[in-house]
Amino acid sequence: MLSQLLLENVWQEFLEYKINSGHLSKRDEKILKVFIENKEYLPIVNKMLSGENFPIPKKKYISKLGSEKKRVVYTFPEGENFVLKLLTYLLQEKYDYIFPENLYSFRRKRSVRDAVKKLTSYKNIRNMYSYKVDISDYFNSVPVDKITPLLLSTLKEDGEAAEFIISLLNNTLVYDREKLINEENKKGIMAGVPVSTFIANLYLADMDKYFEKKGVLYARYSDDIIVFSEDEAEILKASEEIKSYLISKGLCVNPKKEEFTKPMEPWVYLGFCYNNGKVDVSPVSVKKLKDKMRRKARALKRWQARKKLTNEKAAKAFVKAFNRKLYENTEDKELTWARWYFPIINTDESLKLIDEYCQYNIRFLATGRHTKKMYDFRYEDIKKLGYRSLVHEYYKIEEEK
Repeated sequence: MLSQLLLENVWQEFLEYKINSGHLSKRDEKILKVFIENKEYLPIVNKMLSGENFPIPKKKYISKLGSEKKRVVYTFPEGENFVLKLLTYLLQEKYDYIFPENLYSFRRKRSVRDAVKKLTSYKNIRNMYSYKVDISDYFNSVPVDKITPLLLSTLKEDGEAAEFIISLLNNTLVYDREKLINEENKKGIMAGVPVSTFIANLYLADMDKYFEKKGVLYARYSDDIIVFSEDEAEILKASEEIKSYLISKGLCVNPKKEEFTKPMEPWVYLGFCYNNGKVDVSPVSVKKLKDKMRRKARALKRWQARKKLTNEKAAKAFVKAFNRKLYENTEDKELTWARWYFPIINTDESLKLIDEYCQYNIRFLATGRHTKKMYDFRYEDIKKLGYRSLVHEYYKIEEEK
């Protein structure tokens, strides 16, 4: 498998896949094309094949919305990162067959939306008990000594690739804010590193297979797990089995994200909320988007004052920013908000709340007021700025379908 990383046709196939799947911004597409055209991967892969160590990764801290805690991720230089992405692509292509259907993370033909569709379309779902759990700091908590034999046995046909990944995980040196430190038993499978997604799927695959064999309605997306049963005793048993299994794997449950629901009660999974037949954007996801709008409005107000711009200029900048996030191809490699939610939800309740809050912020920027006077700036005035209502766009797509 490592020798495939030297082949230009393999890189071209990878590039086409990334473009067609919408996973690349125009900027990143251009960078990757140049990387491939100049064959910048050759010296990196040749070093891998000769057994040379990869560069030391950098540790980065990413702020979590609504929390003072920061998420830890690891990064390699751009060229090495491209090579790791292609290696992950090849691993997913060759070994996807080993994973059961109830695993939805980091797979070519399964996604979050597939998981939500599967669960919400189950004919008796509203009459079932559920148990949902999240693993604390999953990627960075996986014990390397436990994943090593699993990698070797799974990748028997690709021993070189297995040995390379193991050497990557066993290198305990990292740069933390430019300081070289030793992180023995602390960085696990390194969140943020492309190949860690394949390992995260592999590490808990036995649990996925166990519930599939039992015929239980169950889904896992990386560290987010949910299971259903028509019997309360069975759901309690399943919750204990999950927790016991995770402990045996050296992992911890996040107690703040552990949740039981009873029949006819709403349940939330992967940013969606199911409530008696209605599938909507989850309250947490709505709050996150509204928080982003509030922060953006405040930032634009400061920008406006600093640059001595008009109110309308600030309001227009707000509209442009959220049109891009909600509907257009973004530069942050994510699916647009609408593309993520619209195919799954069957109600406009949350969309109305978001529209209302978005319009409030536009009026605030356009008038500089938080009083009733702001409503002198009418809906027609908001539309002239280029504003697009989520509710309108949702029904427009529904009609097209």
